[in-house]
Amino acid sequence: MKAFLLLVPAAALTLPGCRTNETAAAVTSEPAPALVKLIPVQPQAFSATVPITGTLVSTSQVEVKAETTGRVVRFAREEGERVAAGEAVVWVDETNYQLAVSQAEAAVKVAQAALEKTRVAEAHAGSELERSRNLEKSGGITDRDLKAAEVAERDARAQVALGEAQLEQAQAAAETARKRLRDAVIHAPVAGEIQNKHVRVGAYVEAPTALFSLVDNSRLELESLVATSELAPIRAGQSVAFTVNSYPGMSFGGRVIEVNPAIDQQTRSAKVRIQAANRDGRLRAGMFAQGEILVGVQPNAIVVPADAVYRDDRTAREGFVFVYDQDKAARRAVRIGREKQGALEIIEGLKTGDLLIAEQSIEIAEGVRVQPR
Repeated sequence: MKAFLLLVPAAALTLPGCRTNETAAAVTSEPAPALVKLIPVQPQAFSATVPITGTLVSTSQVEVKAETTGRVVRFAREEGERVAAGEAVVWVDETNYQLAVSQAEAAVKVAQAALEKTRVAEAHAGSELERSRNLEKSGGITDRDLKAAEVAERDARAQVALGEAQLEQAQAAAETARKRLRDAVIHAPVAGEIQNKHVRVGAYVEAPTALFSLVDNSRLELESLVATSELAPIRAGQSVAFTVNSYPGMSFGGRVIEVNPAIDQQTRSAKVRIQAANRDGRLRAGMFAQGEILVGVQPNAIVVPADAVYRDDRTAREGFVFVYDQDKAARRAVRIGREKQGALEIIEGLKTGDLLIAEQSIEIAEGVRVQPR
């Protein structure tokens, strides 16, 4: 009986210990607050841009072709060398054309002499007609003789007209021969660099054989296709900044020239033409470029990191964020404006002074305890 009585207090002594362990377990089961990075929401200047990609093209790019026939005897420039507008570049053998000019000029002299002869005959026929008319009045000649004199005078005038036409014809032939001689020397129609040489010395050419290509890299344009959803704010004259792979880290500038009024039905985009500045000559036609058009600046915008905004996809204009409110995460629905380089403009849902949870996490939800780190 005494043994039984001794066990009861021992059992009783164990009960308080069990309650203490249960309380400690209840305390330790509450999750620790999530560590979060906070950034204060402050208004700041936000530059709105439209991204662009495209290829640089020269507005002065021509292919020079032969206008004559013959063998190339000289090609004064090599590929990559710059030529001035009007500079002689290619010479074709001109021997036959010089002979043709000499022959044509001789024909002009013959025509001039023939014309002079017919004018002398015309003057003589005119004198004879005048004398015949005087004789006819006095009865010195018959009417038949007078008519013969009149016919002879008309024939002499016709011969003069024919001689003048033949002279003009000979002069035109001589000018044609001189032009063919001039065409034996091919000049650069515009200033630029020789992009390609299509023929070499000794090659036989005829019209319209391509001789060389010229490109002027000082007059470059960037052509970019822009989606219809991005077209509205783009205007002629807006500034553009872009880069090319050939010069990493270097930025180039330009201005919007024109937005094509027609939309491509297949790509649902329009071509935007941009004048590219190339004062130092680094840029080349054919280079691939990527950059952005500055379409506006909002001086007091609410701008947050894109990583802080939860949204269905990158094109969604609505989403939500979490802000720090009395040691807990509070969800806020937001409307999204423009995007630039990992930053989003928030046009509704946040205000100056809010503490934004700057990073997304699966631990963050409405009402979850959070702690700044």
